[in-house]
Amino acid sequence: MMISRLKLSGSHIFSQRYPIIAIATFIFVLCLLPFRNRISLSGVFPSTVPLAHSKYAYCTFLSPDTQATGNSLDNEDHYFTGTRMLIYQLLHDPVTRTTSSIPVIVLVTTDVPQSTRDRLTKDGATVVEVSPLSFDWIKPGRERWMRVMDKLHVFELVEFEKILLLDTDIIILKPLDAIFDEAAADVLPNLGKAAQIHADEAPQPPTYLMAGIGDSSKAKGLNAGFVLLRPSLEIYHHYLSIAAIEGRFDGAWPEQDLWNYVHSPDGNMPWKPIPPHWTANSPTYQDYENGISSVHEKYWRCEWDQKLRAVLLKSRFEMEGYWKGIGLDHK
Repeated sequence: MMISRLKLSGSHIFSQRYPIIAIATFIFVLCLLPFRNRISLSGVFPSTVPLAHSKYAYCTFLSPDTQATGNSLDNEDHYFTGTRMLIYQLLHDPVTRTTSSIPVIVLVTTDVPQSTRDRLTKDGATVVEVSPLSFDWIKPGRERWMRVMDKLHVFELVEFEKILLLDTDIIILKPLDAIFDEAAADVLPNLGKAAQIHADEAPQPPTYLMAGIGDSSKAKGLNAGFVLLRPSLEIYHHYLSIAAIEGRFDGAWPEQDLWNYVHSPDGNMPWKPIPPHWTANSPTYQDYENGISSVHEKYWRCEWDQKLRAVLLKSRFEMEGYWKGIGLDHK
């Protein structure tokens, strides 16, 4: 796994009595040095989620909700609750949980409290703190999106072949494991069109994966809330180089606008649509009745469709009941 620092304790390993252990430890440290600047993991790997044995991962991103003022349904941090709901549905809910031991990773910004991280770790997730990625020219359309460019750190998780990146307002209704086997999840070659290569951008990777569904508010555009991707340091640096160029993309929807620029249908790495049964933006109760696997909708809103809202709230109450039932319902 990616490690930013290594702490050694117990000076006895360097004593003459244990020369072999000392040499082995020294070699181990040297092997880890190339990884010292990459993102660090916090918390303990849950024994039920063996990260080292999975090719795939589920991932979400959490930053503090500046508008949250309490714990009631009207003023709690809904994105924290939504993150907990995702973890519950992906790891514990018998109806929706992974059957392939696929881990759940939560990327958190530096200002997410330790108590929040501890709760997510107890819920079964692996919590990864990510450093801020700031681009002064980018002006998000909403205050809530000020930190979403930090999501790009997901591409540094190169120990995984594929990752499904989910927003915290995704509600899961059916298992998602099979999405990694979809044709749309295949890694594709860069098309290599010379006209789509720009000298002021870092090199494009030779292969890539970017798949999802269209955004309901932008014609033909990829929605950033439900994305299948392949981690790659090459594409990570490609993204960063583009984000540093003022005006290269819109920026009101920061990471989404960046991805739609890089993965334009006319570019070298066009994004691919996944089958529509996997998720829906602006869903209705009819989508639920038709067997949709997940919906992209805020459970605390959805006033326009009371039947669907009841389904979404049920997911929240099931999560809370599960943790209360095993005596771990404290936050």
